[in-house]
Amino acid sequence: MKMTLGLLLLGIVLTAPVRANESGKEGPCRVIKQACEAAGFKKGAHKEGGKGLWKDCIEPLTEGKTVAGVSVTPEQVSACKAKREARKEQHKK
Repeated sequence: MKMTLGLLLLGIVLTAPVRANESGKEGPCRVIKQACEAAGFKKGAHKEGGKGLWKDCIEPLTEGKTVAGVSVTPEQVSACKAKREARKEQHKK
């Protein structure tokens, strides 16, 4: 009984970071979002003159364009795109 409980707890502890990463709270897409927000981009602000989080920052970055004031690596962009594609494929099933 104690050994089973111990193994169960060990499994929970070892998979916790993986589940946190899968939830979108960490990872390459989150890094890009945070970089955009740090540069002053906000959700919905594209309607007010060009500082929209998605339309003016995240989307151009994922298309390989540069965005003034935002520094992300090509590897982060590629990893985010791969994660989004994997999520799309998973939802198709």
